Amino acid sequence: MTRNFRLFSYGTLPAGVLLAVALLAAPAAHATKANELVKITSATIDPPLKGGGSASTLKVAAQVIEGWHINSDKPFSEDYIPTKLEVAGPVGVTAGAIKYPPAETMTLEAAGGDKISVFGGNINFEVPLKASSNFAAKPGDALKVTIDYQGCNNNECLRPASVSVTVALAAPGAAAGALEVAGSGIAKRGGLDGGDDSGGAVEHVFDNHGWLLGFLAVFLGGLALNLTPCVYPLIGVTIAYFGNQGGGHRRVMYLAIVFVLGIALMFSAVGVAVAMSGGLFGAAMRNPFVLIALSMVLLTLAASSFGLFVLQPPQWMLQRAGTAHPGYAGALLMGLGMGVVAAPCIGPIVLGLLLMVERSGSALFGFALFFTLALGLGVPYIGLAMAAGNIRHLPRSGEWLAWVEHFFGFVLVGLALYFLDPVVPNNLMTRILPYYAAGAGIYLGFISREGRSWRPFLVLRSALGVVAVAALAFMLYPRQAPEKLRFEPFDAELLASAAEARKPVLIDFSADWCIPCREMEHSTFVDPSVVSEASRFVRMKANLTAQDRKTEELTNKFEIKGVPTTVLIDSAGKVAQRKVGYIGPQEMLAELRQVD
Repeated sequence: MTRNFRLFSYGTLPAGVLLAVALLAAPAAHATKANELVKITSATIDPPLKGGGSASTLKVAAQVIEGWHINSDKPFSEDYIPTKLEVAGPVGVTAGAIKYPPAETMTLEAAGGDKISVFGGNINFEVPLKASSNFAAKPGDALKVTIDYQGCNNNECLRPASVSVTVALAAPGAAAGALEVAGSGIAKRGGLDGGDDSGGAVEHVFDNHGWLLGFLAVFLGGLALNLTPCVYPLIGVTIAYFGNQGGGHRRVMYLAIVFVLGIALMFSAVGVAVAMSGGLFGAAMRNPFVLIALSMVLLTLAASSFGLFVLQPPQWMLQRAGTAHPGYAGALLMGLGMGVVAAPCIGPIVLGLLLMVERSGSALFGFALFFTLALGLGVPYIGLAMAAGNIRHLPRSGEWLAWVEHFFGFVLVGLALYFLDPVVPNNLMTRILPYYAAGAGIYLGFISREGRSWRPFLVLRSALGVVAVAALAFMLYPRQAPEKLRFEPFDAELLASAAEARKPVLIDFSADWCIPCREMEHSTFVDPSVVSEASRFVRMKANLTAQDRKTEELTNKFEIKGVPTTVLIDSAGKVAQRKVGYIGPQEMLAELRQVD
């Protein structure tokens, strides 16, 4: 899988690994300045802008340096500064609504499970342009393109900055060589100088356990899709098809392989199309109206699973699928049709995979991922085809299958809640999902009437109920909130009195838009050992969010280059340690113990 930008998920990295990454990143960050974080690599106007009300598109390509990310245009918190593209041009040229690139989502477990929306690696913007009827480009006419941003890495955040270029209008378009840097490094908030600094469960497996286990998980997911209410009825149709084929077991096996290949080709075509969509799928999935509509579709499918109405493939499709087309071409067409007929049920399940493929931008990865999913869905049919002549009856789709349909109904409701999460404030849906899952497990395990008559299945569903009860009890068990290290607002008089009393001082410099600062709040400053050791310090917090004289004085006095910055002053009033970036609990404890 090829990616221009590698996201580290704080929710999946062990604490020791996260700390090691932060420490290793710190030396490189010292060479990074805020106004060097983003570089505009090209800006082209296609077709060339002319008068007479003509329309063109400005395409801007930029690159965030490796190891860093910038906030997206729609961050999940008002405290984070959004990326903003601005276009200014001569009279007669009007810029339309800007199309921003698809955003990536990072989960910060150390910061209480907060999610952040970011851009990284190679990013592309598109801006529709329109020229008035009397517009005529003259030498010297140009568009000024400015990107305002605020960037972070896994260790620290730099001050907000901007980068600008000009694009000549008199030339037929503009290439990267025609760009002229008009200005950069303009601080928008803060006052800090530049310097020191799935998709889902399947993507988690790929990122943390490698490709082998990742593709195995996709294959097993394909196997599970055979129990969805749209796919299960097709098993009997498929057996009837192969039962009508002649030519012995070897020919039936070859026909079954071609049949599975047809399924794989249908699915893989979808994966390749999404990978080559240029971000269209991901952009749609960021639109709140699309997310709401998708959630409504998922809830409708869930209602069908719960038996409120019957949703199944059209009868003509089922009849056509059951027609015994002879030969390998017929088997291939059967497989292709199988992918279409199964779509109503398996479509919502693979949305996470589609987003994962689009983020990769690799058609080869999209083909391989959906080819593997299709193999999982289709491989059982090879065995069923070989035994088609001997199978007389499939297990009736009675209580146990009704229970499975209810199970998938709860899964679809959960997916609907997940897709509504960006639309609802404060990540409410993400917070209630664990309790919803536990409630669904309890219902399926103990309350549902389906699946009681077959004893082995009753044991299985009861086990699910026990696990759900245990999970709910664990979540509801009252836990004492960890004691947090308390800070006083920075006060010069308090600093002076600490020097007179010969007491050491801990000053935490942070900002509201600083993501690693929040991580330290939820990890380092709640560690019992850190809280205990820091109790002998005078503790102050300096918030550098506002751009005012006080912030400027503090940054100059303490030589603050980026946030978070931790300054330790010993009992003699001398600066003993100045650390820039995220500091984990163990490192903080070691630094505190060295200061007298």
